[in-house]
Amino acid sequence: MDHDFLIVGGGTAGAVIASRLSENPAHRVLLLEAGDDILPGHEPADIQDPFPAATLNPHYFWDGLTATARDGGTPARYPQARVMGGGSSINGLFALRGVPSDYARWGAAGARGFSWDAVLPYFRKVEDDRDRRDGAGNPHAIVRTPKAEWPAFVRAMEHAAQGAGLPFVPDINEQPGDGFFAMPNAIDAEARVTTPGCYLTAAMRARPNLQIVPNTQVTRLRMNGATATGVDAVRGGVAVQYNARHVVVCAGGIHSPALLLRSGIGPAADLAALGIPTAVDRPGVGRNLQNHPYMFFALTLPRGKRVAAGLRRFAVAGVRASSRRPGAPEGDLFTFALGRVSGESFGPDFSLVGSALYAPKSRGYVRLHSADPLAHPDINFRFLSDPEDAPRMVQAARLTERLLRDPRVAAEYHEAFLLPGALAISQFNRPGLAGKVLSLAAEMAANSPGLLRRTIFGRAFKSGAPAAHRGGGRAISDEEILSSLSPMGHPVGTCAMGAEGDPLAVVDEAFRVHGARHLFVVDASVMPSITSANTNLPTLMLAEMAAQRINTSTRH
Repeated sequence: MDHDFLIVGGGTAGAVIASRLSENPAHRVLLLEAGDDILPGHEPADIQDPFPAATLNPHYFWDGLTATARDGGTPARYPQARVMGGGSSINGLFALRGVPSDYARWGAAGARGFSWDAVLPYFRKVEDDRDRRDGAGNPHAIVRTPKAEWPAFVRAMEHAAQGAGLPFVPDINEQPGDGFFAMPNAIDAEARVTTPGCYLTAAMRARPNLQIVPNTQVTRLRMNGATATGVDAVRGGVAVQYNARHVVVCAGGIHSPALLLRSGIGPAADLAALGIPTAVDRPGVGRNLQNHPYMFFALTLPRGKRVAAGLRRFAVAGVRASSRRPGAPEGDLFTFALGRVSGESFGPDFSLVGSALYAPKSRGYVRLHSADPLAHPDINFRFLSDPEDAPRMVQAARLTERLLRDPRVAAEYHEAFLLPGALAISQFNRPGLAGKVLSLAAEMAANSPGLLRRTIFGRAFKSGAPAAHRGGGRAISDEEILSSLSPMGHPVGTCAMGAEGDPLAVVDEAFRVHGARHLFVVDASVMPSITSANTNLPTLMLAEMAAQRINTSTRH
């Protein structure tokens, strides 16, 4: 064997696994990444930017990947990172742990060894929270935007939330209850924090037992019966093979199950229909897909009530709330306020306030439609397929609407428009000449007289009259709210952890694929259910835990 551990994917989890496993000089570790490498000290400006400008760069994403949000819907572009660091290199930088009930649900689903008390030490091993000051020297910096730098309407929202029974929570990660809070952000010295920057530093890359090979797309796992022996890949248009004693798949909630399916690990009947020989019959591979549905209100802001032009922050504050519906977990509703919509000069003229269902019950799937190893899979999140989700999603949006309509808040912005379903940041940003024209037009429109401004943006956002403004606003129907939903970049659950006898379970508590030998999966796909939080920080926690468990399970 050429390597002891071969890691497929240099995303959030893969970078951690490569770093931790290579700490043992006896381990020969190979990390393969489909996209570009991001060398420490040479990060591109758009990845460094604390405003997520990298989200707008198509070079960092899988080309042509689409997903369906709801049954009967039309597939739409679905951005998934294809670059070293994965989501940590392109996301919105929210650094949230979730709530205790998230991990209790994991335990109830058969993921042994997971509970709030069990995961906390791993979160604290990751986090260097500059406000908490208890993790100095830990790899992952976290900061918050001071209240004095928030847009005026966000400061007013804090008081409106208190009136709604949602108190200010100084540290939502350490005190994970309902309330209004300053958003923890993955930022250090006004630069994005990425897993390559944290875990694949120059010193770590200098280890003689760690090899990193970028721009290499793994097409199949090489299986000898049920034993993983390496991978087939394409590098520079040339087919290559790599051998290893153990393979760790860290390709994410979409591509990890797709890779397993292409390699004969999945539902035997589905594989046979595509002519793929079955190596391990696991019906759960690709099933159990979850994501967070969300929608946005776009706000036009008066001069003097915006973030400072030089403050390149994105999420400044959030609200966690509980629907209190029968059977719903605590903290299932989420609202978040963004300080600017673009890195261009007009960015602070607008804000976005999002509403999301952070503990959905609906489950979708990732399926193959072809045995072609380079063909993208079919993805359907099946939002609202569980009847308990639509009422709670509407409730989340109504909470946001209530806060925006509070007189103290409404006094601090001009109008709030309901945005159509799409990646909101893309609606305010375009590349090239079209982007420059959009920037100029948006800046002029945002600072136009009221009637003209409302007319322009009512047409631009296809929502007509504003949902809220200082004089009131039009009524928004439940159906309008539900038709404006989009999927976040948080796919999980498609290689879920659980007991071997559970047909939906794919890996055990040591991250080993049930029925296979020398094969592990470590990324958000192993979550039995989605966290009530953006998934980057929980994935870091999982990866730290997995590295320890893999080390233990592979000792001779």
